[in-house]
Amino acid sequence: MEKILGLYVAVAADGRIRRNLTTRNGEAKLKASTVNEEIIEFSELNFKPYAETVDLLSERFEDIYLEAIEEEYASEPYVSVDAYHGAMQIVYDLLDELEQENPLYGTLTRLMLEDAVPSDDGTAGWMIQTGQTIMERLSSIMQLQFLVNEVLYDIRNGTTPDLEEKYAFFAQMEVPQILSLGKKLTAQVRFRSPTEYYRFLMIRFLANTPSVALCECCGRYFIPKTRRRTLYCDRKIRGNKTCKDLAPALKHRREADRNDVIRAYDRANQRMYKRYEREADADHHLPKGIRYSDYYDWRDKAAAARDAFLNGAITAEEALRIIET
Repeated sequence: MEKILGLYVAVAADGRIRRNLTTRNGEAKLKASTVNEEIIEFSELNFKPYAETVDLLSERFEDIYLEAIEEEYASEPYVSVDAYHGAMQIVYDLLDELEQENPLYGTLTRLMLEDAVPSDDGTAGWMIQTGQTIMERLSSIMQLQFLVNEVLYDIRNGTTPDLEEKYAFFAQMEVPQILSLGKKLTAQVRFRSPTEYYRFLMIRFLANTPSVALCECCGRYFIPKTRRRTLYCDRKIRGNKTCKDLAPALKHRREADRNDVIRAYDRANQRMYKRYEREADADHHLPKGIRYSDYYDWRDKAAAARDAFLNGAITAEEALRIIET
């Protein structure tokens, strides 16, 4: 039986995951991972080039609307077919590029749009609805990253995630499960959307009531291996040296300044999320509102400043000035 395209995931009791990706070009076995590793990696993904394309698409899909000159058509949807096809070409180019750079994200994004966009009925209304649907789906993965980072922020600061209101999106979901009977019975969950994949992982993540810490060496979130207070993560930041290896040698530096910069970045990150959310919920552009690409542009510069300070390249004052901009 021909396998339906998508990502097939098996999760062990200890949180380890095995993944197989079925694409238009065949099947690929992805590297083994864990729920915790996937969530932390997702929280740090740089969506800047993707966000710039999504913001451009938002403008292009707005450009398809035309004003009807004839009074008798004034109340009917009227669109530019050429403008619509121009916007869709950007979508196709984005999907092709994503599939080349990262088959997992590219395949799931393409399948997500294929499943969401209805069949063409030849009307202007269909083109309008298609544009809106594409924008909603392409934006959803960045919105999810914002939400995941808010959860990590709350847990790290001792706040239990509110699954009834604020984080109800992670309270439950339905997923297709595939049972296979060979030498033994195996179970996999299939995904055809990157948003649903990470939503599933986040539910599993929260079910384990994890601890979340902020590394006092590199300033990034990590999951401690024990419930004991852990200050440094195991990321390799200089050759084969990890934060745990390097932290003692950095003790002579201004520890208070280091903590100030790390915490300032963490707080500023939350403020920028809120600025985007207010802009997204408003009916018009807000004076301090930002788009997706604005947020990722700030994050690039702020993270670079944080890292430059931690590596001794700039002062705390210089780093804070960039982070607080």
